[in-house]
Amino acid sequence: MKKIRVNITVDEVLLKQAKKKLDLFGGKLSTLFNAYLTDFVKSMDEEVGKGHKELLEKFKELEKRIDKLERS
Repeated sequence: MKKIRVNITVDEVLLKQAKKKLDLFGGKLSTLFNAYLTDFVKSMDEEVGKGHKELLEKFKELEKRIDKLERS
């Protein structure tokens, strides 16, 4: 996997707190950011997929109703 360097601005106090907690188990800040980015991407994909699934279900329901009306 290709890595790139990113410059970001974060809250100083929050960064210090995160580093202290990461130091407890030898974690790296980049690993933490990658984990959060991965989680963000997955959750967005799930939300988009969820909306698509719900839309398909509504469409199928509408098709059933139209079919029922046409038979009447």
